[in-house]
Amino acid sequence: MNEASFPRLALALLAIPLAGPLVGSCRELPAPIQAQGRSQAVPEPSKRPAPRAPADPLEVIARYEDARSDGDGLLESLLSGGSETTRERAAVALGRLPFPERGSAVTRALCQAAKDPSARVRAAAAFAFGMRGDPAAVDALTAACSDGDPAVRARAVEAASRVDDPRAHGQVLDALRDESEPVRCEAAIGPHRWKRDAPDAEAAETALVAAAQPPSGAEVAWRALFSLARRGSIRARGAFEAGLASTDARARIFGAQGLRSIPAEGSSTAKLRAALADADWRVASEAALALGEHPDPSAIADLEGALRNRSTHVRRCAAEALGRFGVEKDAIGAALEALREDPSADVRCSGIVSRARLDAAKVAGEVTRLAHDPSPLMRGGAAGAAALLPDPQAVPLLVVLSKDPDRKVADVAAHGLKDHPTPESRARVAEMLADADNGLRLAAAEVLKDIGRAEDLPAIERCLETSRGDIAAEVASNLLDVAAKIGGERARAILARGASHANAFVRRKARALLEKEPGGADIAEPETPAPAPARVPVAGTDYRASGPNPRVEVVTSRGSMVFELLRDEAPVHVFNFLELARAKFYDGTTFHRVVPDFVVQGGDPRGDGNGGKTWRGEPLRAELTPRKFVRGSLGMPRNDDPDSGGSQIFVTHRETPHLDGRYTLFGELRGGFDVLDAIEVGDVIRSVRILEDRRPR
Repeated sequence: MNEASFPRLALALLAIPLAGPLVGSCRELPAPIQAQGRSQAVPEPSKRPAPRAPADPLEVIARYEDARSDGDGLLESLLSGGSETTRERAAVALGRLPFPERGSAVTRALCQAAKDPSARVRAAAAFAFGMRGDPAAVDALTAACSDGDPAVRARAVEAASRVDDPRAHGQVLDALRDESEPVRCEAAIGPHRWKRDAPDAEAAETALVAAAQPPSGAEVAWRALFSLARRGSIRARGAFEAGLASTDARARIFGAQGLRSIPAEGSSTAKLRAALADADWRVASEAALALGEHPDPSAIADLEGALRNRSTHVRRCAAEALGRFGVEKDAIGAALEALREDPSADVRCSGIVSRARLDAAKVAGEVTRLAHDPSPLMRGGAAGAAALLPDPQAVPLLVVLSKDPDRKVADVAAHGLKDHPTPESRARVAEMLADADNGLRLAAAEVLKDIGRAEDLPAIERCLETSRGDIAAEVASNLLDVAAKIGGERARAILARGASHANAFVRRKARALLEKEPGGADIAEPETPAPAPARVPVAGTDYRASGPNPRVEVVTSRGSMVFELLRDEAPVHVFNFLELARAKFYDGTTFHRVVPDFVVQGGDPRGDGNGGKTWRGEPLRAELTPRKFVRGSLGMPRNDDPDSGGSQIFVTHRETPHLDGRYTLFGELRGGFDVLDAIEVGDVIRSVRILEDRRPR
């Protein structure tokens, strides 16, 4: 790196050791992982190694980025005076700073970078605008949408679609006529992010319907169908039906999703029935779900035939769909009862839930027996079915199952209580708010979003005060939502307490909710709690965004999947995953969530989707990039806080544009797609083996 290219401020700050103050100030953090009996916790201050002063500007940027800090202006300085690579990385880092907390100074710097001589830097600045969504950047975005470089225009159009401003929306629709296909692709995806009742809704849907037709090309067409499906566009019926006849599986998938999102018509039902026989299981699954959304007796025989499909996912979706045909329950019952013998526990559970939906009285005894089944998968199915029974049968079962030793079963049962707000179930929810397990506290908070009353506020306040450890911040965040929905002076006091929470995201949420209260604009700014003791990065941490991409093998009970990890794009997430793999953290964890034609999700040591740790004991900050989620993308789950990554992972069955730029994508599947397709709930990750990891020097 040529130091002559550095501004003076940057050179001065590079000499300062990067220590603990750069890392987040949350006090309530999960415990660090344990590897082979050795704790990987940060050493006590007296035993810490002397921090070094990194000379690599990219490492400096990465560390400040991970700390969600601009280094008192350092990143803005590097953006204006570093090398091309440094400026590009600084733009990305600034885009990841929270808005509006990091407001005008960051936006001004990015607006200037949008005029940079380098197209790479301009593209990075444009993407950063989208991550932040600052309306003050609309003028700069408008100019970037006309940039001479198509890569810059593509990033600018994507960013413009994330800003709620009529001028930005106009730029996106204009870009559907751009000469560059990547730009048109971004324009076709963008409107799915807009409000359906916005003034430009009709213009957007008219333009998208045109984009879904020839001669737009396959890449633009499926994206337009995706956006129209997400918007539930009735005017797109013809485009959805045409999509089902496409040779492109993606168009068929989103054509089926589109027909599911709008009222049924005879021609649509006929095309969906035919799609149940599609050679691609993802299309058949979507067709089944669409037919279940709009029950038509003519589809029953086709759905019963789909119960014999070799794909577990198709059988599961067909079983779920048949549970929606209530008026035809006598004709359907025998086919669903036959699923008791299905080799897949996932399908058997879907069958019992659908039978409970069709005829609760008939299956109540069977559900009670399943509640005591040795298999936690079947007890989880019983919990799902129990929620559909009448109160006298449902509540006792759900209360018992909410105390199940398997956390996934307990979680399903706890959430089922929201549909049965009896005194007994309310008493159980109050118990869960005080439970030692934060997973049950979280479930109680989520249930109270539906059934919470003013009488619950004292228990909510105690839960907020006493929640500590793993996912305590997520518990607090949900409790604030409940309090805000209930309202009143006691609720307002809870929100005020939340404004002084140890977690920054919780504080921001509490403040935002308080400002919506009467007189909220006059509320004094809450005092920020003192930060936790400073931490230095764990010895051996490598924040440099460089070096060959590692490859790992995820060995599951269904077979092996090989992933390439994207070190350059998400270095901290990749480092975290590799460190957890070396510590054998993933061995024996399960895939606790599988949504057909969407994702498989696992890596939670709790097994219920509420847990997860990182190598350093702190949540991971999001590392969002322009890379798109495609079939086999490896992503990081999170809660409402974008910076809440942990050990869990998900892998996508298909393109999922609504995740792009919202979830960290840190790897891609290179081998084992058949295994991905076969994974069901309860399947096990036996090990994660590092095949190749040539660390940068």
